[in-house]
Amino acid sequence: MTKTGPIANDRVGAQIRNYKNGSINLDELLRRIKYIKSITFQYYFGTEAAIKTLHKL
Repeated sequence: MTKTGPIANDRVGAQIRNYKNGSINLDELLRRIKYIKSITFQYYFGTEAAIKTLHKL
């Protein structure tokens, strides 16, 4: 089952679309979605294959 929810910041969705359509590369995507006031990053793992790459630290 896939759960969905709102994107924390609409600009994140726009940047993901930019990355998916080839307008920006991965480094630029990560730079653009960095939360300005902190070191917090938002990541989207939208496929089962992506989720399987996650490892608990």
